[in-house]
Amino acid sequence: MKDEDETNQIQQIVHFSYQEIEEKVNKAFVFAEEEFNIEKLQLVEVEKKKKIRHEYEQMENRVEIFKKIEYSMQLDASRIRVL
Repeated sequence: MKDEDETNQIQQIVHFSYQEIEEKVNKAFVFAEEEFNIEKLQLVEVEKKKKIRHEYEQMENRVEIFKKIEYSMQLDASRIRVL
């Protein structure tokens, strides 16, 4: 009887330990997934900002080219008027 009680107690302790370990592992997985999602969102935001910045720079370049073309056309027109 005493051996059975000791065996039952040991099994209960082992079972309880496994439950605690499983809970801690689950918490670690949840924490890791939350951290992953936060990092992913931050990276996505950074990439969006880079893309927007790149598109804005391209637009600025197009505007500068347009201004240069416009200036050149006006200069040519004034030269033709002088001739």
